[in-house]
Amino acid sequence: MEVVLSPEEITDALNFVNRMREDKVDHKVTDRKFDAKNTSWAVNFMGHLGEKAVAKFYSVPVDDRVLTGGDEGYDLVIGGKTVQVKTSTLDKLIFNSLDLFTADYAVLVTLIGDRTQPHIDSRFKIWGAISREDFMKVCYEKDYGYGVRFVCDAEHMGKALV
Repeated sequence: MEVVLSPEEITDALNFVNRMREDKVDHKVTDRKFDAKNTSWAVNFMGHLGEKAVAKFYSVPVDDRVLTGGDEGYDLVIGGKTVQVKTSTLDKLIFNSLDLFTADYAVLVTLIGDRTQPHIDSRFKIWGAISREDFMKVCYEKDYGYGVRFVCDAEHMGKALV
């Protein structure tokens, strides 16, 4: 399933990320940057665009509130289930630690485009969803050069939530 965002959706995401980044500066929030080849801004922007792509596919609203302390541990609610959206350039669902998978499901989205400019000529592939319980059964540890992460390959993602 591929999703292309409209110029208006991209502008909304850009405005949100800029507000979020300003809030981080205002509150002296330290980034936990994990991509040495990208800026924190582009990582945040790519992630929010992925959330918008999933929300568009499922016809659910995106939470555009700027929360200094972070969200409630999920990005969307789909069919009454909480969902964390993970956007990557890889076909792998990655959590930095197991306790960060706090929602009912996670959805893997791959950016098809330039991760440093995720809004330019890009599209988003939605692989599907996996429950926390199923993720725990199939995940494995991998070190991408900045510590061990917990990874699930796209082949384990279910096709749809609803």
